[in-house]
Amino acid sequence: MSEAPLLEVDDLTVEFATPTGVVRAVDGVSFTLGEGEVLGLVGESGSGKTVTCRALMRLLPSRRARIVTGSARIDGVDLMAMTEPEMRAVRGLTMGMIFQNPMTHLDPVMTIGAQIAEPLRAHLGMARAEALAQATELLRQVGIPDPKARLGAYPHEFSGGMRQRAMIAAALARRPRLLIADEPTTALDVTVQMQILRLLLDLRDTTGLAIVLITHDLGVVAETCDTVAVMYAGRIVERAPKAALLRRPLHPYSDGLTRSQPGSASPGRELPSIPGQPPSLADLPSGCRFRPRCDHAEPACAEASPPLVEVAPGRASACRRWRVLEAGA
Repeated sequence: MSEAPLLEVDDLTVEFATPTGVVRAVDGVSFTLGEGEVLGLVGESGSGKTVTCRALMRLLPSRRARIVTGSARIDGVDLMAMTEPEMRAVRGLTMGMIFQNPMTHLDPVMTIGAQIAEPLRAHLGMARAEALAQATELLRQVGIPDPKARLGAYPHEFSGGMRQRAMIAAALARRPRLLIADEPTTALDVTVQMQILRLLLDLRDTTGLAIVLITHDLGVVAETCDTVAVMYAGRIVERAPKAALLRRPLHPYSDGLTRSQPGSASPGRELPSIPGQPPSLADLPSGCRFRPRCDHAEPACAEASPPLVEVAPGRASACRRWRVLEAGA
């Protein structure tokens, strides 16, 4: 990994306009990512993981969404300050994204080969034959059997695992340095999940690709990630090296996530769960957003939202009682 981060995100904030007012879906998110590093962005549905990454790509899912504050720099260049034509040049060439559901992001009336070859022709000026040859090689790299014959197939003719591999091939067509993978193993069986994750790690090892992996599965984190950022209600509440976070979380929400994973319960005992539900972003509790669900909450937790602060080298927590968790209480 290089000394300077490839990606530096600082105070990223995203709001959505709704019929009843403005909702802040991402609130002051900051993190860094080095070349060849895999960062796991973890949290329950609605925590802001996907919106954060779509904001980095400048592909927010609604015209009602806007980036309010913050910067996201690749090699020191701020993505948030780019014009749309400049950003189009960055997408694919510097950054690529694997979306959660291939069937909604692969064109059903275009062949797989055409969808991979199109950006090569449009942005790199390749001739049709050269682009299709490159598409064949990409399909081979992601493990599609008989890739040349598969160029003419349509998405519905691929299995779920093969569609996901085709999405990865399309995202890697222009050899980006950063890949955002949004729940890349959703709805796949366990065997195919591991194949896809192994493929991503192989690509990281052979090309130096940096990866932001969005997931709610700490088992996936344990297998793939170097560092982890845990999100709750639009904010990062803990950031740490993977092994340290899984061994001793320093935020009650992270602790609840680790305890509720299959295999965490003692034999014969019910699997622990986090009580309650995540708050509505339109009606957030006072102080710490996790307070209503937290076993460690005290009156002071209702007074102000705790900032994310460094509590140990490489570790940050947004909990005023992180020392209690560190002590194993």
